[in-house]
Amino acid sequence: MKIVILHTNDLHGHLEHWPIIQEYFDITSRLHDAKGELVLRVDIGDAIDAVHPLIEATDGQIIIDLFNQANYHLVTIGNNEGLGLSHDQLKKLYRQANYSIVLANLIDRETNELPEWAQAYHVIETQQGPKLYFIGLTANYQSYILNGYQPIDPLEALRWVLDTLPEKQPTDLIIILSHVGYPTDIMIAEQFEEVDLIIGSHTHHLLSYGEQINQTMLAAAGKYGYYVGQIELELDDQYLDGSSMIPSKPWQIDCAVHSIYHLSDITATPIKSDNLVKEGRIKLEEYIIANLPHAFYADDFYGENSYIQMALNAISYKEDTDIAILNTGLFLSDIHQGLVSRNHLHESLPHPMHLVTLTMTGEHMLIMLEQMREKQSSLLEKPINGMGFRGKVFGKLIFKGLDYRENESNWYYYNQPIQLDKNYQIVTVDHLWFVPFFPAIDQYGSPKLHFPDFIRHVVGEYLAEKYPLNKTE
Repeated sequence: MKIVILHTNDLHGHLEHWPIIQEYFDITSRLHDAKGELVLRVDIGDAIDAVHPLIEATDGQIIIDLFNQANYHLVTIGNNEGLGLSHDQLKKLYRQANYSIVLANLIDRETNELPEWAQAYHVIETQQGPKLYFIGLTANYQSYILNGYQPIDPLEALRWVLDTLPEKQPTDLIIILSHVGYPTDIMIAEQFEEVDLIIGSHTHHLLSYGEQINQTMLAAAGKYGYYVGQIELELDDQYLDGSSMIPSKPWQIDCAVHSIYHLSDITATPIKSDNLVKEGRIKLEEYIIANLPHAFYADDFYGENSYIQMALNAISYKEDTDIAILNTGLFLSDIHQGLVSRNHLHESLPHPMHLVTLTMTGEHMLIMLEQMREKQSSLLEKPINGMGFRGKVFGKLIFKGLDYRENESNWYYYNQPIQLDKNYQIVTVDHLWFVPFFPAIDQYGSPKLHFPDFIRHVVGEYLAEKYPLNKTE
């Protein structure tokens, strides 16, 4: 008896390889179907990432459509689904999914139960008798609370699910769809002897031939669709024919990953540019939001035509603060004079970043500002990956309402000395909180995240109000 699991993870909106992936799924399914072997298709989260213009334009619907067309059986969610989409957006999307969403460690705060679109585990019963129990886990960011969910520690949730499962038979399999990251996957393998297989993600790790830890096999397929994972589960026939000579280990588990270049050869499908990007750009171009009297330039850091200065004004206006901080690496292109569309904003600010407000005393703010000043030179050309960043390098920190005077070696707030015992409010993006460079933000800032808008949505709202389409000269 053989079962094949094809798995993807951490696509992050990279759909340029999708035609090859889907064709390989179809070819592999036909091959094994002809032998009477079960083929399952699963995704381990972070497929929906609004860095892709068509995902932005459709609020994620394109991923649901593609997964439906590819006949996925099961998925779990990543933080990009759970935090990049609002509570209601995700509910609406998953109502249209033709596959099951397994997720055991996220509770809907409205109902105090699992979200209506999720189940803690899903059982697949085979004709030969063995059962496959799929359990979903995702990284338990505390910011889920702001999006209407209560996260649960994944290990606690897993113990709860395992305790509620029917008694496991020797030929049954317990499989985790894990978006909690490689280190936690190892902990699961070390602490839960019942678990047979963990298909991992979140930390973008690649396990070319799997990794055996105690009784548990770990599998993972990297990121961005550069690889597709394939797991072959083969049950010793002696378990099915009633032989008295039954081996101690029922299942042989073999893991492999296939690079997109290899799959391109197998499927005779060339690697092309992502046509869905063009479709998304066209859709976003249809949404005109403002009419600018002049351009805003990404390389101008100060003055009337500075993009970052305009964005600082936008985020401070949104959160009613007079101090704002952003880094220049966020701004990937200019916004030109005239009509501005959602596409322009998406191209220039593709990052799925929310605003965050900080409240701290002047004394603590000075500690944060000194951390920023000391790190500045090393961050100018520093490449950044993840944590919401979709650009190339971090860049320079630009401040609204604060300035450092080299000749005095001192910081000023609107030309006034910073008062040590006074409380100040600052707005920035969550990225500056998530990166490990400025620990004072978490230590002293009492960060408050704001949902559901990303920074580009806040900038668009500001431009629409300041430079409306119907404005007459």
